Amino acid sequence: MKTAFYATDCSVDSALALRRWQTANPNESLRLTILHSYDLDDSLALTRETYRAAKQQAKARLDQWLEMLTQSWAGELNPETLLASPELAITMHLLLRSYDFLLLDEQVISETILHQTKVKVCRLTDHELCLLTI
Repeated sequence: MKTAFYATDCSVDSALALRRWQTANPNESLRLTILHSYDLDDSLALTRETYRAAKQQAKARLDQWLEMLTQSWAGELNPETLLASPELAITMHLLLRSYDFLLLDEQVISETILHQTKVKVCRLTDHELCLLTI
């Protein structure tokens, strides 16, 4: 099964972009990891309680965001949350895990990371051109 990675900020626009892509690729057999990275407010110290509260809020945002996606899609969604900046979270996932495709909305990714991972980039803004072929 092909694998792909998508990092979201849980905005309505990102859900609509991924939903349009799902609709354009209804029979795509794909394991899609969806990552929502989150951070603590600068005024908060990192404690067990602040971490737990931030993680619960991030998970709730991600669950609500997932409800906006197409439910009758052939692929498999693996949602995750991670305490990190979006750039760091994406870099960590791409370097530590092997993905066939990286789905991008408007994110900017370092060319160095892309060359190190050999992941194929698929821009969701070009959903008609974003066919997942290896």
